Amino acid sequence: MLADFEKLKKTEKFLGDEEAIKKELYDSLGNAVAELVSGSEEIPIAFSGGIDSSIIAHLASKYAKPVLFCVGFENSHDVGLSQKSAKALGLNLEIIYLDNLDLKKYLHKTVEILGTEDKLITDLNVPLFIILKELKKQKYKNFLFGQGADTLFGGFAKYVYTKSLEDDMFGDIKNIHITNLQYNFKVCDYFGVKPLLPFLEKEVVELVIKISPELKIKNNVQKYILRETFRKYLPKEIVEQNKKSFQYGSGVHKALKKLKVQTQTCTE
Repeated sequence: MLADFEKLKKTEKFLGDEEAIKKELYDSLGNAVAELVSGSEEIPIAFSGGIDSSIIAHLASKYAKPVLFCVGFENSHDVGLSQKSAKALGLNLEIIYLDNLDLKKYLHKTVEILGTEDKLITDLNVPLFIILKELKKQKYKNFLFGQGADTLFGGFAKYVYTKSLEDDMFGDIKNIHITNLQYNFKVCDYFGVKPLLPFLEKEVVELVIKISPELKIKNNVQKYILRETFRKYLPKEIVEQNKKSFQYGSGVHKALKKLKVQTQTCTE
């Protein structure tokens, strides 16, 4: 069950030592994934090769057969990274290449579904649209999605420079259903494919908001406690690498920016 974000309240910080926190976090995420994939023989995962989707893939592989889906241009950051990470994890990867797709068509359809032309929102959801189109084609009914991890664990660059890390992160978590999820859900509903969001399950969110911000960004390492929790379960190169956001890593942002400029030029 997803957390009730509107009702979240700040709590006293977790007082256990780091090892105890890591164990509780591993168990909490493991329980969330186990419950979400229960009864599934095969489970698709939106996969970029970064630590968030790699954690989900690692945990899901205990209960079902993960099939990883990456979207991006052939020479994009995400395609190269997902290939390396999938190989390191020993899991099957399907890549949806954007090079020959009509992104203008997908952009217009995504805007229609979302009901907004906000650039940040559309750039994030066009690649999701393309992944879901493929999942629908392959008759999948649901998929695992790492949404929320950057918000919960301090993965966004802005958190490194904020003067009020605790307040900013808590505010973003509390509003994630407005700023992100409502748009993701619109695209998922369009295709009839349900997103499974282990990082945003109630048990996980309620645990993570108790973890001190100093363990989320430590020694300038973002998502520190998440990385350290899975260090002994994932290859070092996955734990320590830095991942670009979905729209940048896939190459979608750059392509849509160019497309929008061309479109504006044609209409002037």
